[in-house]
Parts: sequence; C-alpha cells; structure tokens
Amino acid sequence: MLKSVTRMAGAALIALVAGQAAAEEYPDVTLRMAHPLPESWPAVQWDKWWAEEVTRRSGGKVKIDIFWSGQVGGLLEIKNLVSSGAVDLGVFAQAVHASEMPMTSIAAGLLNRVSADAPTAQQLAGEVYNTEPTQAELEALNLHPIKWTVTSPYRLTCNKPINQMSDLEGLRVRAVGGAYVPIWMEAYGMVPTRVQATEIREGLQRGTLDCNFGPIEWVPFFSLQSVAPYVSDINTGTFTTFQLYAPRTTWEAWPESVRELMTEVAQDAMQKDLEWLEGAEAEAYATFRDAGGQMVELADMDSFVAKSPDMIAVWENGMTEDGLGDTIAPIIPLQREAAKSFE
Repeated sequence: MLKSVTRMAGAALIALVAGQAAAEEYPDVTLRMAHPLPESWPAVQWDKWWAEEVTRRSGGKVKIDIFWSGQVGGLLEIKNLVSSGAVDLGVFAQAVHASEMPMTSIAAGLLNRVSADAPTAQQLAGEVYNTEPTQAELEALNLHPIKWTVTSPYRLTCNKPINQMSDLEGLRVRAVGGAYVPIWMEAYGMVPTRVQATEIREGLQRGTLDCNFGPIEWVPFFSLQSVAPYVSDINTGTFTTFQLYAPRTTWEAWPESVRELMTEVAQDAMQKDLEWLEGAEAEAYATFRDAGGQMVELADMDSFVAKSPDMIAVWENGMTEDGLGDTIAPIIPLQREAAKSFE
C-alpha cells in the first residue's frame, strides 16, 4: 500500500513539474481581445471558453481580456483594429467585409445551399482559409484566422406560413452578408431587407419585415416566437458567423508555443461548438413549439430546389468578371464538394 501511495505521489510530482516546465515556455502577457457581441449572444461562450482555456493551459501566463459589446470597436471597426495591430485579437463577421476580402469572406458561407449542416460549413471554412489565394489575401490584410463559429441551418422564421414556393413572392426578408444572399432571395421573388440584428423583432412586430433569415437558436434569444410563429423547413444553408483573428505580424512574432496552444484550443473550442449546437438547436425548437410556433413544410420542395440558383457559379462568374477567375480556381472544387451535403 505504501509503495502504491509513493508511486502515485511520485507521478503527481512529475506531472506537476512537467506542467510548471510547460508553463515556463510561455511569455507572461495580457492580450486585448475586441468582441462586437454581448456575452449572452448564442455560441459566444466558445470565444470566452477559448480565452479562458488558453490562460489555463499556459499556466496563467497568457491572459486574455475580452472587451464585450463593442467596447473597443463596433462590428464594422474591429477588422481594421486587428489589421492595424491596435488590438491583439478581435472577433468580427468577415461577411460584412466581402468587398475587401472576397476570398476570405466566402469562407463564411455567403453562398446559399452550399453547406447543408454545421460540420460541413466549419470544415469548408478551414479549407478555404488554407488555399493559396486566400492566404495571400489574408497576408495583404495582415490577418490570421484562429477560430470560427458555426450555426444550425439558416431558415425563414416568418409572421405568415410559407406553404408553397409562390408564398415567398414579395416577402420582406432580412438579408445579411454581402451581395450573394440577396441574389439568391430575389430568384424567388423575396425582397432582401437590410435590418440590424437588434431590430429584427421590432421589424417583424411592426410588419416592416415578414421573415427573419437566420438559425433557429436565434429565435428564443431575440424572442421571435411571439412575432414570427412560423418556421419554414427550407434549408437555405449553414453559415459561419463570427471569426476570431489576430494581426498576422503579431501572430508570427509570438513564440511557437503560444501559436500552437492557441490553435490547439481553437480546434477544441470549435468541436465543443458543434456538440453544443445539436442540443441548442433541439432546445430552441422545443421552446418555439411550446410558445405555439409551427414548423411549416414546403409542399413543392422539389420545385424550390430545382429553381435554386447555382450560387457557386454566380460567385465564380462575378469573380471572373473582376479578373480573378484563375485566382479563385483552387476554391471552387472545395465548394462543389461541400455542396454534395445537400444531396
């Protein structure tokens, strides 16, 4: 018994010493992280978990202060704050910068009906980031992506039921991201409407908006179930929403141990995000149904799918017109492979 206890104590001591040695490999720093969203927003807990876990695994050496709710910069400002090195880390929606970063932003899933589910969207984003043209674009912007957040499929949550494709005609639907989501919506006669996230509920309530375009887990967060009691079963595609970046020059200046740690924790955080999302999606649907909400099945889904524009081709043609057809060539096969998820 004594030998057993001694062995256990010895093992614990070795582990402690190893942990202390590992911690000593990290610089003692406090990093500033700008975040545009409130801490209560769905899925941002994995940004917080990432920051806290980096600190824990570094033995308290690498500390990260998160400035929530745009305290340091708003949604449109954080990209430039990161790119210029004004902050060490920053979370922003790269989709809103599509004109400045066309190849990087497409990793956010700006194209409807390419990624049918969260794992596909998450994987596609990583693959797009790793292509040579996207890396060149990121280098020019002085940006390095660390992690990204995914959602359940974007659906139409409306104040009236969508029973058949013709019911989409004339509906004012919240549009997000760059130019490509509106192109897809207009193919069905929808009216893309730019509305800030904080104004969705008011728009639905007042009738200036007929449908929200977003994942079901946002419904209870914004309390949409009382003003938009109908969710269409149309899967418009899954998107990555917010991405965590570091200035590229700063990233490359950090010791390899820090870069490896942040990357490792990011992979763990994104896996946790996927696992959490399954339960969050189910819980959101339960909340929606309990409030009297209805899931509406589209009667002519085959016709809807047949009418859906090939958004990969739309993007490719647009980029070709801008003289970037050859540049984006490595990205197209990745998108085509992801689109098989809809089959």
